[in-house]
Amino acid sequence: MLPAVLIATELVFLSLAAVLIVRVWRQFKRDRKEQGDLWSALEEAVGQQVGPIAGRLIVGEPKLWAAIFLWISGRSRRDARSFQYSALSNLGLISAVVLGLIVLEGGIGGLLARLAPWPWLSPVLIIISVYAAVWIIGIYASLRTFPHLVTEQGLLLRYGVLGEAWVPWREVDQVVNETLVSPGGMDGLSIKGEIATLAVGGRTTVTIRRRSPGKVKGFLRETAGVNQIRIAVDDPDAFLAAITAAAPHPDESPQS
Repeated sequence: MLPAVLIATELVFLSLAAVLIVRVWRQFKRDRKEQGDLWSALEEAVGQQVGPIAGRLIVGEPKLWAAIFLWISGRSRRDARSFQYSALSNLGLISAVVLGLIVLEGGIGGLLARLAPWPWLSPVLIIISVYAAVWIIGIYASLRTFPHLVTEQGLLLRYGVLGEAWVPWREVDQVVNETLVSPGGMDGLSIKGEIATLAVGGRTTVTIRRRSPGKVKGFLRETAGVNQIRIAVDDPDAFLAAITAAAPHPDESPQS
């Protein structure tokens, strides 16, 4: 009797998993067609089934490893529709310092843990330190491998894996080439009122104004009601030229 119950339970779980996978796949294809980016579409599809935060966490892990691979292999996207923004970033120095501290603390902690009566403690501390180091390296790599994208469907604005905003063409009201200092002179994603900032080197170089409020995603949070997005771009003139060329209707093209 018990084996039959276990088999039935296993079949139920497998059926539910199969249904979930099919739903995610269908949603992924729709989102991929709408946005044109694999990772954003996958995150949106998973988030529709398990919630936005859980979806971002589930997709964030392989996305981080992909960033490391693309960075090390030099295969990051570089074409007429992708625009880098990390030239003025000081995250490399910060990452090196934090990485050094993680390795040092992990090594010392692992050695001291050997003196404890629990033999499993030392390898656990080392594994945690290695995992933390991977995340630091991945965040640094993501700034160089996940650029802003000007697609046929709209604008995908990014700050590595830590910040992202999708603006379809129908929502783009105006794009302005202007250099502004970020709140507090800080890098990364910050939101104040209806303005979202994706700053690098403490500043932004392009401002995108929406026709209606939209959302901006952080790594573990999502903020709605954003009317204006300020971003850093290494070559703002080329970025605006690509937007003008890609906008579907000349009468609705962004202005600079």
